[in-house]
Amino acid sequence: MSESLVELGPDVVVGSYRVIKEIGRGGMGTVYEAIHTVLPRRAAIKVMHPELRRQAGMGARMVQEAAILEDVRHGGLVRVFECQVLDDGRPWIAMELVDGETLANRLYFAPKMPGVEVAKLLSEISDVLAAVHVRGIVHRDLKPDNLLLTPGDPNFPLRLIDWGVARLGPLGRLTVDGLTPGTPIYMSPEQATGKNITAGCDIYSLGVIAYEALAGHPPFDGRTLAEVVCMHLTAEPVPLRDLCDAPPELCALVHGMLAKDPAFRPGAIEVRQHTRAILLDQSSAYAEFELTMVEDLPTKTGPVRVRPVGMAGQRTPSDEVVVVDPEALEFGVTEMVPIVRKPRWTPEIGPYAANATRKGPITPRSGRDQVAGEIDFKRRH
Repeated sequence: MSESLVELGPDVVVGSYRVIKEIGRGGMGTVYEAIHTVLPRRAAIKVMHPELRRQAGMGARMVQEAAILEDVRHGGLVRVFECQVLDDGRPWIAMELVDGETLANRLYFAPKMPGVEVAKLLSEISDVLAAVHVRGIVHRDLKPDNLLLTPGDPNFPLRLIDWGVARLGPLGRLTVDGLTPGTPIYMSPEQATGKNITAGCDIYSLGVIAYEALAGHPPFDGRTLAEVVCMHLTAEPVPLRDLCDAPPELCALVHGMLAKDPAFRPGAIEVRQHTRAILLDQSSAYAEFELTMVEDLPTKTGPVRVRPVGMAGQRTPSDEVVVVDPEALEFGVTEMVPIVRKPRWTPEIGPYAANATRKGPITPRSGRDQVAGEIDFKRRH
């Protein structure tokens, strides 16, 4: 491993990408905005912090994150373009660059979210978790900073990021001495004790996020790390029904996700199903509220006789009447009845012809007038 540190900044080329600027820092690495040197592709390049080079397993965690994102294809996960190692031994990942804001930033400016928005958020995050939990992958650091909201993205409205401390089942252990992966405020009780790390850890952390979004603050917080861990192990959160006006079903679901025993927590698929049902009920209730503001329509109406409006100066024949049945129009049963006009009125020329003196036979003027002949009367002098 080279001891000299590779300096990264604007215009520095990393692999096939040219760095534009630094856009963020996380627990494991720094993220830069970059552009491909040949293709019209923007990317986010994540490079491990220099101070972590000598810590065992940290480089492997970066490679593990790239492997997870490459293996699990879901709209809520960023795509991986490239994964290599710098000259100083630090691994880096070129990933999809997504525009958006973190949930932490959203909660900073608006600490409380409406119940419908929280239910939608839970539905989307649980959909991502269901895709990774079925493969035995546990994120272990689910928090608002790792949720990137992308409402304008046509593929998926959020991204779950930072999989560096994820656990890949019993065979994928990456342990760092003295380090318990996760953030204390969002850490499950079993994760705080370092035992029984399962998918239930992510469900508990997601419950803490939902509680914070509904109540405006996390369920447990303290002055010290030990105090926060103790509350996660023994304390019960204040009921959400006393802190917000969210639907009772949503409050009950969140409290179920915060159960101390992971066996009593719902799975990711259950959370997704429950939140979608809540959203459906809320949309139905809203539609019913909207309809109550509309006057009642008659249940049965007879055929309506409609008389078409003629052109100016033109008299409409009295027998041209269209009968429209509203019920037939509503259900798409419409019969097109052609309107047959009366024969054109022809003036009588009998008296005029009797008094006139006709000379010669009635013949067409020319060969091209064989169809429509003309009657030529010579006036009497």
